[in-house]
Amino acid sequence: MPSRKRLLGDTSWVFAGQLASALGTLVGLRLVTEVVPPAVYGAVVLAIGIVGLAQGFAVSPLMQTVLRFYPEYARGTEEAVLRWTIVDELRKPVLWLCVILLLALGAWSHYVLDGFALGPLCAGLFLVEVVRSVEVTFLNASQKQRAMALFVSADAWLRPVAAVAAVWLLGVDTGSVVAGYIAGAVLSLAGFYGLTRATGVRRSHTSRQSDDKADRKRLWAYAKPLVFLPLVGWIIGQSDRYIVGGLAGLELAGIYAAFYGLASRPFLMFTSGVELAVRQVYYAEVTAGNCIGERRVFWLWLASVAGAALLLLLVIVLLHQELATLLLAAQYRAHSALMIWVAMGYVLASCTQVIERICYALHDTRGVLLIATGGAVSSVVIALPMVHYFGIDGAAWAVPIYFGLQLVLASWRARFARQRSASKAALTDSVQLAGAQDV
Repeated sequence: MPSRKRLLGDTSWVFAGQLASALGTLVGLRLVTEVVPPAVYGAVVLAIGIVGLAQGFAVSPLMQTVLRFYPEYARGTEEAVLRWTIVDELRKPVLWLCVILLLALGAWSHYVLDGFALGPLCAGLFLVEVVRSVEVTFLNASQKQRAMALFVSADAWLRPVAAVAAVWLLGVDTGSVVAGYIAGAVLSLAGFYGLTRATGVRRSHTSRQSDDKADRKRLWAYAKPLVFLPLVGWIIGQSDRYIVGGLAGLELAGIYAAFYGLASRPFLMFTSGVELAVRQVYYAEVTAGNCIGERRVFWLWLASVAGAALLLLLVIVLLHQELATLLLAAQYRAHSALMIWVAMGYVLASCTQVIERICYALHDTRGVLLIATGGAVSSVVIALPMVHYFGIDGAAWAVPIYFGLQLVLASWRARFARQRSASKAALTDSVQLAGAQDV
């Protein structure tokens, strides 16, 4: 394990970045909801949700592969080869998804919003998101937490500020908000590249890719089961907005997305902060075969996330009205009590996120897909009738139900992955022992 001083320093930078990002997101939510009505905000949320889905398809499987295999490449001083191999493998999926996104959102924009501009704008945002995802992943994998914290914080603040400026300059519509998000993201990337060039954060400049077919095959063997993970993850986290929008209208979808985002953001901030600080340490312990160290890191990780999630739930139970008054425009506040149900769901989701890392670490990516698929199916099956009969209230009531089912499934699959890994290790040891005896 890294030294306690370094781990503490990395953790401090991670949480500083997460706190700054969360403040930027929350302040941005208030600013954007002040200048656009719920119907426009609802359309923006739905469009950006599609962009997020496309980004997940394009990069998420290979980014998870980077995180898991980086310790091996770094130990052999081949991290630059890993970077450029991954970039090379990303070209085709990024190109195809960019074209699909352009056509699909262009058509949706034409028939629903009476214009074509949203298609090209969302395609541009998608490309920016892909670049950002690659940079953040490699910064985290190499544990350059300070650079990552500065980058994600700048991005979180610049996007909403640029969106509000774009609305003032271009008018109140969906395209203006998305154009502002693109401008903010590009500014943050430009600042990042300028800073890293000056400070040498990214020291590897080789353009050489791995020519080892077996090596690439190994990377894709890990990544392929994760190809559909962005879709099922998107269904879990985003489908309720589309169900509300389809059954209750864009205005209620915008209101639901606003209070859902406000309730879920603190949980996402804390769990992702802990994960960014601990995940690579955990993977390194698993790679080294240190069972005691691996279990120590895991249980510390789970306990800290569960404890903090319960505290956040208590805060939202006691202060949901005050939080909505402070962080949402007046027309979004009427349903603040539903934030409690969303928060309950995210207590369970936070624990699931930690537990499924066992499957990632033990190369059980099929199990990761199974967990996500179970959550996705249950979210749609439960949310559809709840929204149909109870409207926006039913959407919020459904959140802890389907996240609870996903937690049960994750716990079972993680136990299965551990037992299978232990069986393989025992078989390997017995074969090695038999070989030594024959000699």
